[in-house]
Amino acid sequence: MDKKAFFENIRKEANTVLLKVFDKVEEVSKISALKLNISGLKAQIKDQKTEIGNFIYNNQKEFKESSKIQEHIKKIKKFEEEIEAKKDLIAKLKEKDEEKKEEDTNNPSL
Repeated sequence: MDKKAFFENIRKEANTVLLKVFDKVEEVSKISALKLNISGLKAQIKDQKTEIGNFIYNNQKEFKESSKIQEHIKKIKKFEEEIEAKKDLIAKLKEKDEEKKEEDTNNPSL
């Protein structure tokens, strides 16, 4: 086989491989775009569910009859109380830290 035919054969093979690679890249990018769209739609669904939940929570009087909803409202209130307790604990810890810093500044070891 002469050099010209050899290089022509390599060129053809390279073109074939490149076409396959480009096809695969196109397929992967289309799939990725679709997956991204699906994620966006799922986020929108989650947002809508959150809106429904907020509406119900903010209009509890209208949903008194539903024991299931009242059960969830009680859980939310319990979580809110836990959050407040943890915030108070954080404030106390920060206060202690400030007192310790003041103590350290007033009583240097050196």
